[in-house]
Amino acid sequence: MNIPVIALADSDSPLNWVDVAIPANNKGKKSIAYCFYLLAKEVLQLRGELARDSEWDVMVDLFMYRDPDAKKTGDKAEEQAADEEGEAEQEGAAVADAVKGFEGEEDEGEEGDEKWGNQGATSTAFAK
Repeated sequence: MNIPVIALADSDSPLNWVDVAIPANNKGKKSIAYCFYLLAKEVLQLRGELARDSEWDVMVDLFMYRDPDAKKTGDKAEEQAADEEGEAEQEGAAVADAVKGFEGEEDEGEEGDEKWGNQGATSTAFAK
């Protein structure tokens, strides 16, 4: 596919199928973060967005101590909040439909009581 492979290689890293090997310590978290810091700074300098003699205002610490799971957790919380809002809107719509259905009905008054009047008779039968 002719895609160049660039690797941060240690002295014991196999270089099979690697086109460009950048010698670096790839064993530690901080050393890899520092390598990415230097690569990012170099890319900005090659693009002309950062002059070679100027200081870059991004600290190395941002590459070392950034928590990659923090964004994932934030995204999940946003999705859950959106789902809860959607459910609340659906429940609100269902309640509004039910209220509209009840507004159209008339109060049955005593006729409705006649349907349920037999319950009192059965409860007195058990009392005897």
